Amino acid sequence: MKHIASLTAVILLSLSLFSLQSKAQGWPANYGGVMLQGFYWDSYADSQWSYLESQADDLAPYFSLIWAPPSANANSIGGNMGYYPAYFFNQNSSFGTEGQLRSMIQTFKQKGTGIIADVVVNHHADNGTQPYNAFFSETYNGTTYSLLSSDICRNDEISSQATGLSTNNDTGDNDGGCRDLDHKSQNVNAIVKAYEQFLLNDLGYCGFRYDMVKGYSASYITDYNNASHPTFSVGENWSGTGTIKNWIDGTKGTDGTPTSAAFDFPFRYCMRNAISTGNWANLSAATQGADGKPLIQTPAYRQYAVTFVDNHDMRDTPGENNAPITTNVTAANAFLLSMPGTPCVFYRHWLSYKKDIKLMIEARRLAGIQNTSNYELLRSTASNYAVKTTGTKGSLLCVVGSKPTDYAPDADYRLLCSGTDYCLYINSAAYADWDATKARIEEEEKGTAFTPYDITIYCSADFSPLYFYAWVGKDTQLLGSWPGKQMTQTKQVDGKTWYYQTFSITSADYYVNIIFNQGNNKPQTSNIHRLTTDKYFTATISGDKVAYTDVTSTTGISHIDAPATADGNGKARVIANGQGLFIEQPDGTRYTLDGKRR
Repeated sequence: MKHIASLTAVILLSLSLFSLQSKAQGWPANYGGVMLQGFYWDSYADSQWSYLESQADDLAPYFSLIWAPPSANANSIGGNMGYYPAYFFNQNSSFGTEGQLRSMIQTFKQKGTGIIADVVVNHHADNGTQPYNAFFSETYNGTTYSLLSSDICRNDEISSQATGLSTNNDTGDNDGGCRDLDHKSQNVNAIVKAYEQFLLNDLGYCGFRYDMVKGYSASYITDYNNASHPTFSVGENWSGTGTIKNWIDGTKGTDGTPTSAAFDFPFRYCMRNAISTGNWANLSAATQGADGKPLIQTPAYRQYAVTFVDNHDMRDTPGENNAPITTNVTAANAFLLSMPGTPCVFYRHWLSYKKDIKLMIEARRLAGIQNTSNYELLRSTASNYAVKTTGTKGSLLCVVGSKPTDYAPDADYRLLCSGTDYCLYINSAAYADWDATKARIEEEEKGTAFTPYDITIYCSADFSPLYFYAWVGKDTQLLGSWPGKQMTQTKQVDGKTWYYQTFSITSADYYVNIIFNQGNNKPQTSNIHRLTTDKYFTATISGDKVAYTDVTSTTGISHIDAPATADGNGKARVIANGQGLFIEQPDGTRYTLDGKRR
């Protein structure tokens, strides 16, 4: 009952924040929610709108906010993260259709979780015709919106070849791969404001994550947020402490209150420094000077600090020094979730360390830690770093380092959870019902035995030859390198010829991705992600691409036999009925496709 009451309180808090959407701006004070970045770079399968929606029951109890990848069409559906958007109001992207997006947002909203839109308005993709100063026009609610050549900053990189650009220089940094918009333009202002109101009032987003805010003056954030009234606003100002604070101050409205929070990049770099050097005292940034101190160390900026360990931009990119943290990940998240500010958990970490992160979030909730909470540094050495954060319900004590158990807390503190290089404690008065909370999470993550099974992917194409290119994970190829395997084996179903290929599903989290194509340098489909059951597709040439349609529901297939179980006693099978798809064992026991018993 404790968890249900706690969850109900979270939902009521979230819904109350939704009701304040017409009034609130920036980031609410005394906010106790945790945010999830619901994607990573190239997470086209794991961040599909339909897949995120299918995870709502698992995500919503722990996250009050989910930051979604850019949803505007980037004119390259099927393999584009969306950071060079070609449209504003067209919301069909690499992550799914607009209908799927709306459904996902609504499902989470009903469960008390708000979706944060990734807003890219510093720059915009042209329509691809030289001299690259023309854009796609869009009509929304009877109004046509068109960016003009005069909306491009005078010092954009195309200025030497294009005419009719703005007379104004950029008010911030340049983006070399896209057209930099002149936010002094009334036309740009009008389109951005209409776009943001569309995101909030039509699609149902609850707030914005502003991409590359170093590209234009902070005063425009004030203007845009005053016009759209997001409940939550956070800017990506990839800088040192002083610059970020100045940017937050630059978003202040007439009442002197900032209209946006900012990501606490110094927090992340202190964490990386501590882990890479093995010196956990570096968490306080004592060796980095004032510009390296996390925002949360300054009480006046705590409310506006969105802290994080890693994000989609932290990846092994040649020439960049932003490699992701790969060791001490659970310790890093324990510290993140124990501190004030609003913590943003990285999706990869959630997928890999779900049980640990659930326990940490519940520990934070148990103590009642908020973004404005105070904390006290108890120990700062190379081998362990201890902080106590005082919430509305108790005090959470976090110890991280190579020897976390060397720090002995006061006798009044009880251990909540521990792992590689971290321990979390709470004062005894706040400990009540923790054992039940821990048992519930352990039961959620215990999983069930999984029986491997086979799936078959069918395709009926109006062209030949037909190739199947298939992979799992990031780049594990299943049918050879591109363009894959030329299909020759066929089956007749209802008088129609289908090419087919069978794959083995070897674990509860295993899925197949596929592309149908004509061969090397020939037309192809976009990526088809997360296949875990038999599927039937039709494919047809459409211009310079291959269009596909999932026609599985019209084939009349009612079940799919899977290979014999390990003990040889019959076969498991995948059943499709009105309740969805699930695996039925020979004894009649049924499991969902992610291995949970029905």
